[in-house]
Amino acid sequence: MSDPVRLIVAGGGTGGHVLAGIAVADAWSLGQDARLENKSLVEFVGARGGMEERLVPKAGYQLHLLSLGSLNRVNLTRKLRTLIQLPIAVLASAQVLMRVKPDFVLGVGGYASGPVILVAAIFRALGVLRCRIAILEQNSVPGFTNRILGKWADVIFVAFPGTEERFPKRKVVLTGNPIRSSMKVLPSAKRTPFTIFVFGGSQGAVGMNTLVLEALPFFADQKDRVRWIHQTGEKDFERVKQAYEKHGIPARVEKFIEHMAEAYAEASLLVCRAGSSTLSEVATVGRAAFFVPLPTAADHHQEKNARVFVNGKAGFLLPQNSTTGRQFADQVLSLMQNEEELRRVEVAVQKFAMPGAAEQLAGELRTL
Repeated sequence: MSDPVRLIVAGGGTGGHVLAGIAVADAWSLGQDARLENKSLVEFVGARGGMEERLVPKAGYQLHLLSLGSLNRVNLTRKLRTLIQLPIAVLASAQVLMRVKPDFVLGVGGYASGPVILVAAIFRALGVLRCRIAILEQNSVPGFTNRILGKWADVIFVAFPGTEERFPKRKVVLTGNPIRSSMKVLPSAKRTPFTIFVFGGSQGAVGMNTLVLEALPFFADQKDRVRWIHQTGEKDFERVKQAYEKHGIPARVEKFIEHMAEAYAEASLLVCRAGSSTLSEVATVGRAAFFVPLPTAADHHQEKNARVFVNGKAGFLLPQNSTTGRQFADQVLSLMQNEEELRRVEVAVQKFAMPGAAEQLAGELRTL
């Protein structure tokens, strides 16, 4: 019997990076023997303070943590702190790699990807390890870390068509974005009550929450027709909850929604950010959405992600900094009256779905 093939998944920070890594890990741990799940074949390396601290152990995988920050789009103090932390993170990455001796290393983006992929590449060049190196680029515009790491990767998996132009084409494989296995295409959304599901990603979105709250007074006479589900994030929960209560608008307000598939199923319309994982889930479940890109996202990648969908008539763009609460309310209320338009968007968005991305990515890795 051959030895089991081991994978290290490096990266995280945001829920999008972490959940994509977990989706691949699940496909990998089942892929070698479909009769038996073996989660010991995959280990994660992440950063302290990221979503991986909660999500990875819950998914059943071992997690190694690095103390590491960012060098991109941060103030000088944080850059200096990160530069001091880097040598320690590199050493810790080396220790994990030497202990696990992985056959494959996959970087999914985020702070921890950098040192792990870098050390894996050095060890391979020195003959210390014999591992294949891959990275996953989830956005339509590659992030800072992946632009650098792509030089050492054997293969680069991308979620958006056209991204291959920003990497050496011979290395690129279009797989789509790995998402949670619980996400499936849903029946056409119910319209009564008209349910608006607002969520800003795993950590919430204060700016987007504010836009929605500014719009609430214009829904005052729609209390019997409109139902709200609002994931606020930990820090903004009380403010959002009190706003709905102030206007007498019934709403399900939660810090974090664990069972997203159920919330998608209840939704008539989504209001959300435009991270790659979010877009992939929206396409898979087939829901119309107003995309409110994070204005401070590196290289404006969320806006560029959203425009791919909007240009395909598969959603609507709401710039956070140039949209008023009244404008937002007017657009939602108008769309509520246009069943034909809603259904058209629900059909169009499904054309962007790429089911089986995690399984394809794991399979492509094994062919290296």
